[in-house]
Amino acid sequence: MTDDAGAMSIDFLVGFTIFILAFIWVATMIPGLFLGIQSHTIDFDAVAYRTGVILVEDPGDVNPSADASIPWELQKNKLNIARFGLAIAKDTPNILDVGKVDRFFNTVDFTYPADYQKRAIFGDFPYRFNISLQETGKDTLRSVGDVVPEYYQYGSIRRAVKIRSGSNATIGKTLIEAYDFNNTEDVQNHRFSIKINTSSLLFDDVGSLKRPTGDAAYRINPLRDRIIINITDVEESRAPDKKGSLLTMSVSNVQFYTRSYGKSTLDPFVIPAASYSNFLYLDGETKSTPPTPPFSNGISMVFEPGFFLAAGTDDTIFINLTFEVVPEQQFLNNTHTEPFPYDYNKVNVTQPELTDAVMEVAVW
Repeated sequence: MTDDAGAMSIDFLVGFTIFILAFIWVATMIPGLFLGIQSHTIDFDAVAYRTGVILVEDPGDVNPSADASIPWELQKNKLNIARFGLAIAKDTPNILDVGKVDRFFNTVDFTYPADYQKRAIFGDFPYRFNISLQETGKDTLRSVGDVVPEYYQYGSIRRAVKIRSGSNATIGKTLIEAYDFNNTEDVQNHRFSIKINTSSLLFDDVGSLKRPTGDAAYRINPLRDRIIINITDVEESRAPDKKGSLLTMSVSNVQFYTRSYGKSTLDPFVIPAASYSNFLYLDGETKSTPPTPPFSNGISMVFEPGFFLAAGTDDTIFINLTFEVVPEQQFLNNTHTEPFPYDYNKVNVTQPELTDAVMEVAVW
């Protein structure tokens, strides 16, 4: 009987061990049973935070197969865009580029939610989301996505940002007289040239900012920014005895040239014919190529972001306008002086400005 009792103790020990092992295995499986019913609030907040950081602190990126010299906001094929990012550069977090903002909220180019899911939200979970931007002083709220839900939880994040505008120049009476652009002969054709020194704009100091790296928030980048040049007060370029008399004015030709650093010769800068209608505005109305219709008041040229992208970073861009006036007389002309400089001189050019805005990302 004593030996039989010993055999029962070993059986109990083996059974108890098997039970403990089975219990441990089951215990490790239990947390997975509740994955489908746990709260997603914290996860949504994390996704919203991550998306906000990407949009306001990152400049975005293109796919390895795309031309890396062309930023994502200027890529014509959206398949070349790997990641949205609205910051001017990595060292200017929370300062957004207006060109990137315009492209991001262009729902004609991009489809919600697929295009934004791949390039801003990421992940395989079918999130619904809304991304909005409210600029101070403007009534219009820019947004993309679904309406934010009212009756169930969602994650959200708000970021205070600044939006950098483009630059523009208005060549009027003051500049015409200061640069002596009205000291010319009585002729029918007058040439007026504008100079954009890309190297100087990208790498020289910006006013009092000693930033030779090219990443300052107030830096003008003619290769990527929108540039506006207005020519007004053309009457001031006429001789005193001619002012107010009958005059027919037109732009008979527009030419673009570049000159590389260290060279004295000019190279033609090829602009696709389709682009011409995008930049020359006469008396407030868009005109197509060639820009020959007569004008009576002034000219505005709007160069959209990327218009000069083919120019090199060490090039100087020249925009040469040929004015035709009838009858022959003194008119806007800088043949005998120098091209008008588009630079960091606030007298010549209205510099980029920063305006306050709030970006909100909501995810559910």
